[in-house]
Amino acid sequence: MSNAKLFVSNLDFELKVEDLKKIFAEVGPVVNLTLVTDRESGKSRGYAFVEMAMPEDAQKAIDALNTKIFNGRPISVAEDRGKKQGEKEDRLPLQPMQRVLFFKRRRKADPFEENPNLKIDFRDVRILSRFLSERGRILPRRLTGLSAYNQRRMARAIKRSQNIGLLSFSGAN
Repeated sequence: MSNAKLFVSNLDFELKVEDLKKIFAEVGPVVNLTLVTDRESGKSRGYAFVEMAMPEDAQKAIDALNTKIFNGRPISVAEDRGKKQGEKEDRLPLQPMQRVLFFKRRRKADPFEENPNLKIDFRDVRILSRFLSERGRILPRRLTGLSAYNQRRMARAIKRSQNIGLLSFSGAN
């Protein structure tokens, strides 16, 4: 055993520090005993840390007192595996969460800005129908890829084409 510090749990809440010292003093000399208490109420939390003088005494205490019943409760005595001062932890630090891209969003290019020969014309039904849904509604910018200026011009051209009867309002030609 590398150290002589023990962790004692499942203690009776009425057990006092003196009683616990007597129990462990029967096995070997106790260097330090800390009974953990609640901050507000001052009552015992049911566990303690006991430091024995020699590692052999600590092992004897584990063998003799583990699962022994005190005040109607079987106590648990084990080697303290808590943080050791001055030692660096062997665990790797947690990596920061990375943003996972499931669907890469492709930015649609405005065809009227790429090709200066294309014009938005209310008489060109073939081009206008590309920017309509099946129900005859104008598609939003995120689906068309048009600039705000060209989206407004396209909406005006589609409405004008529908009003004069070149495009139907339902989308079916």
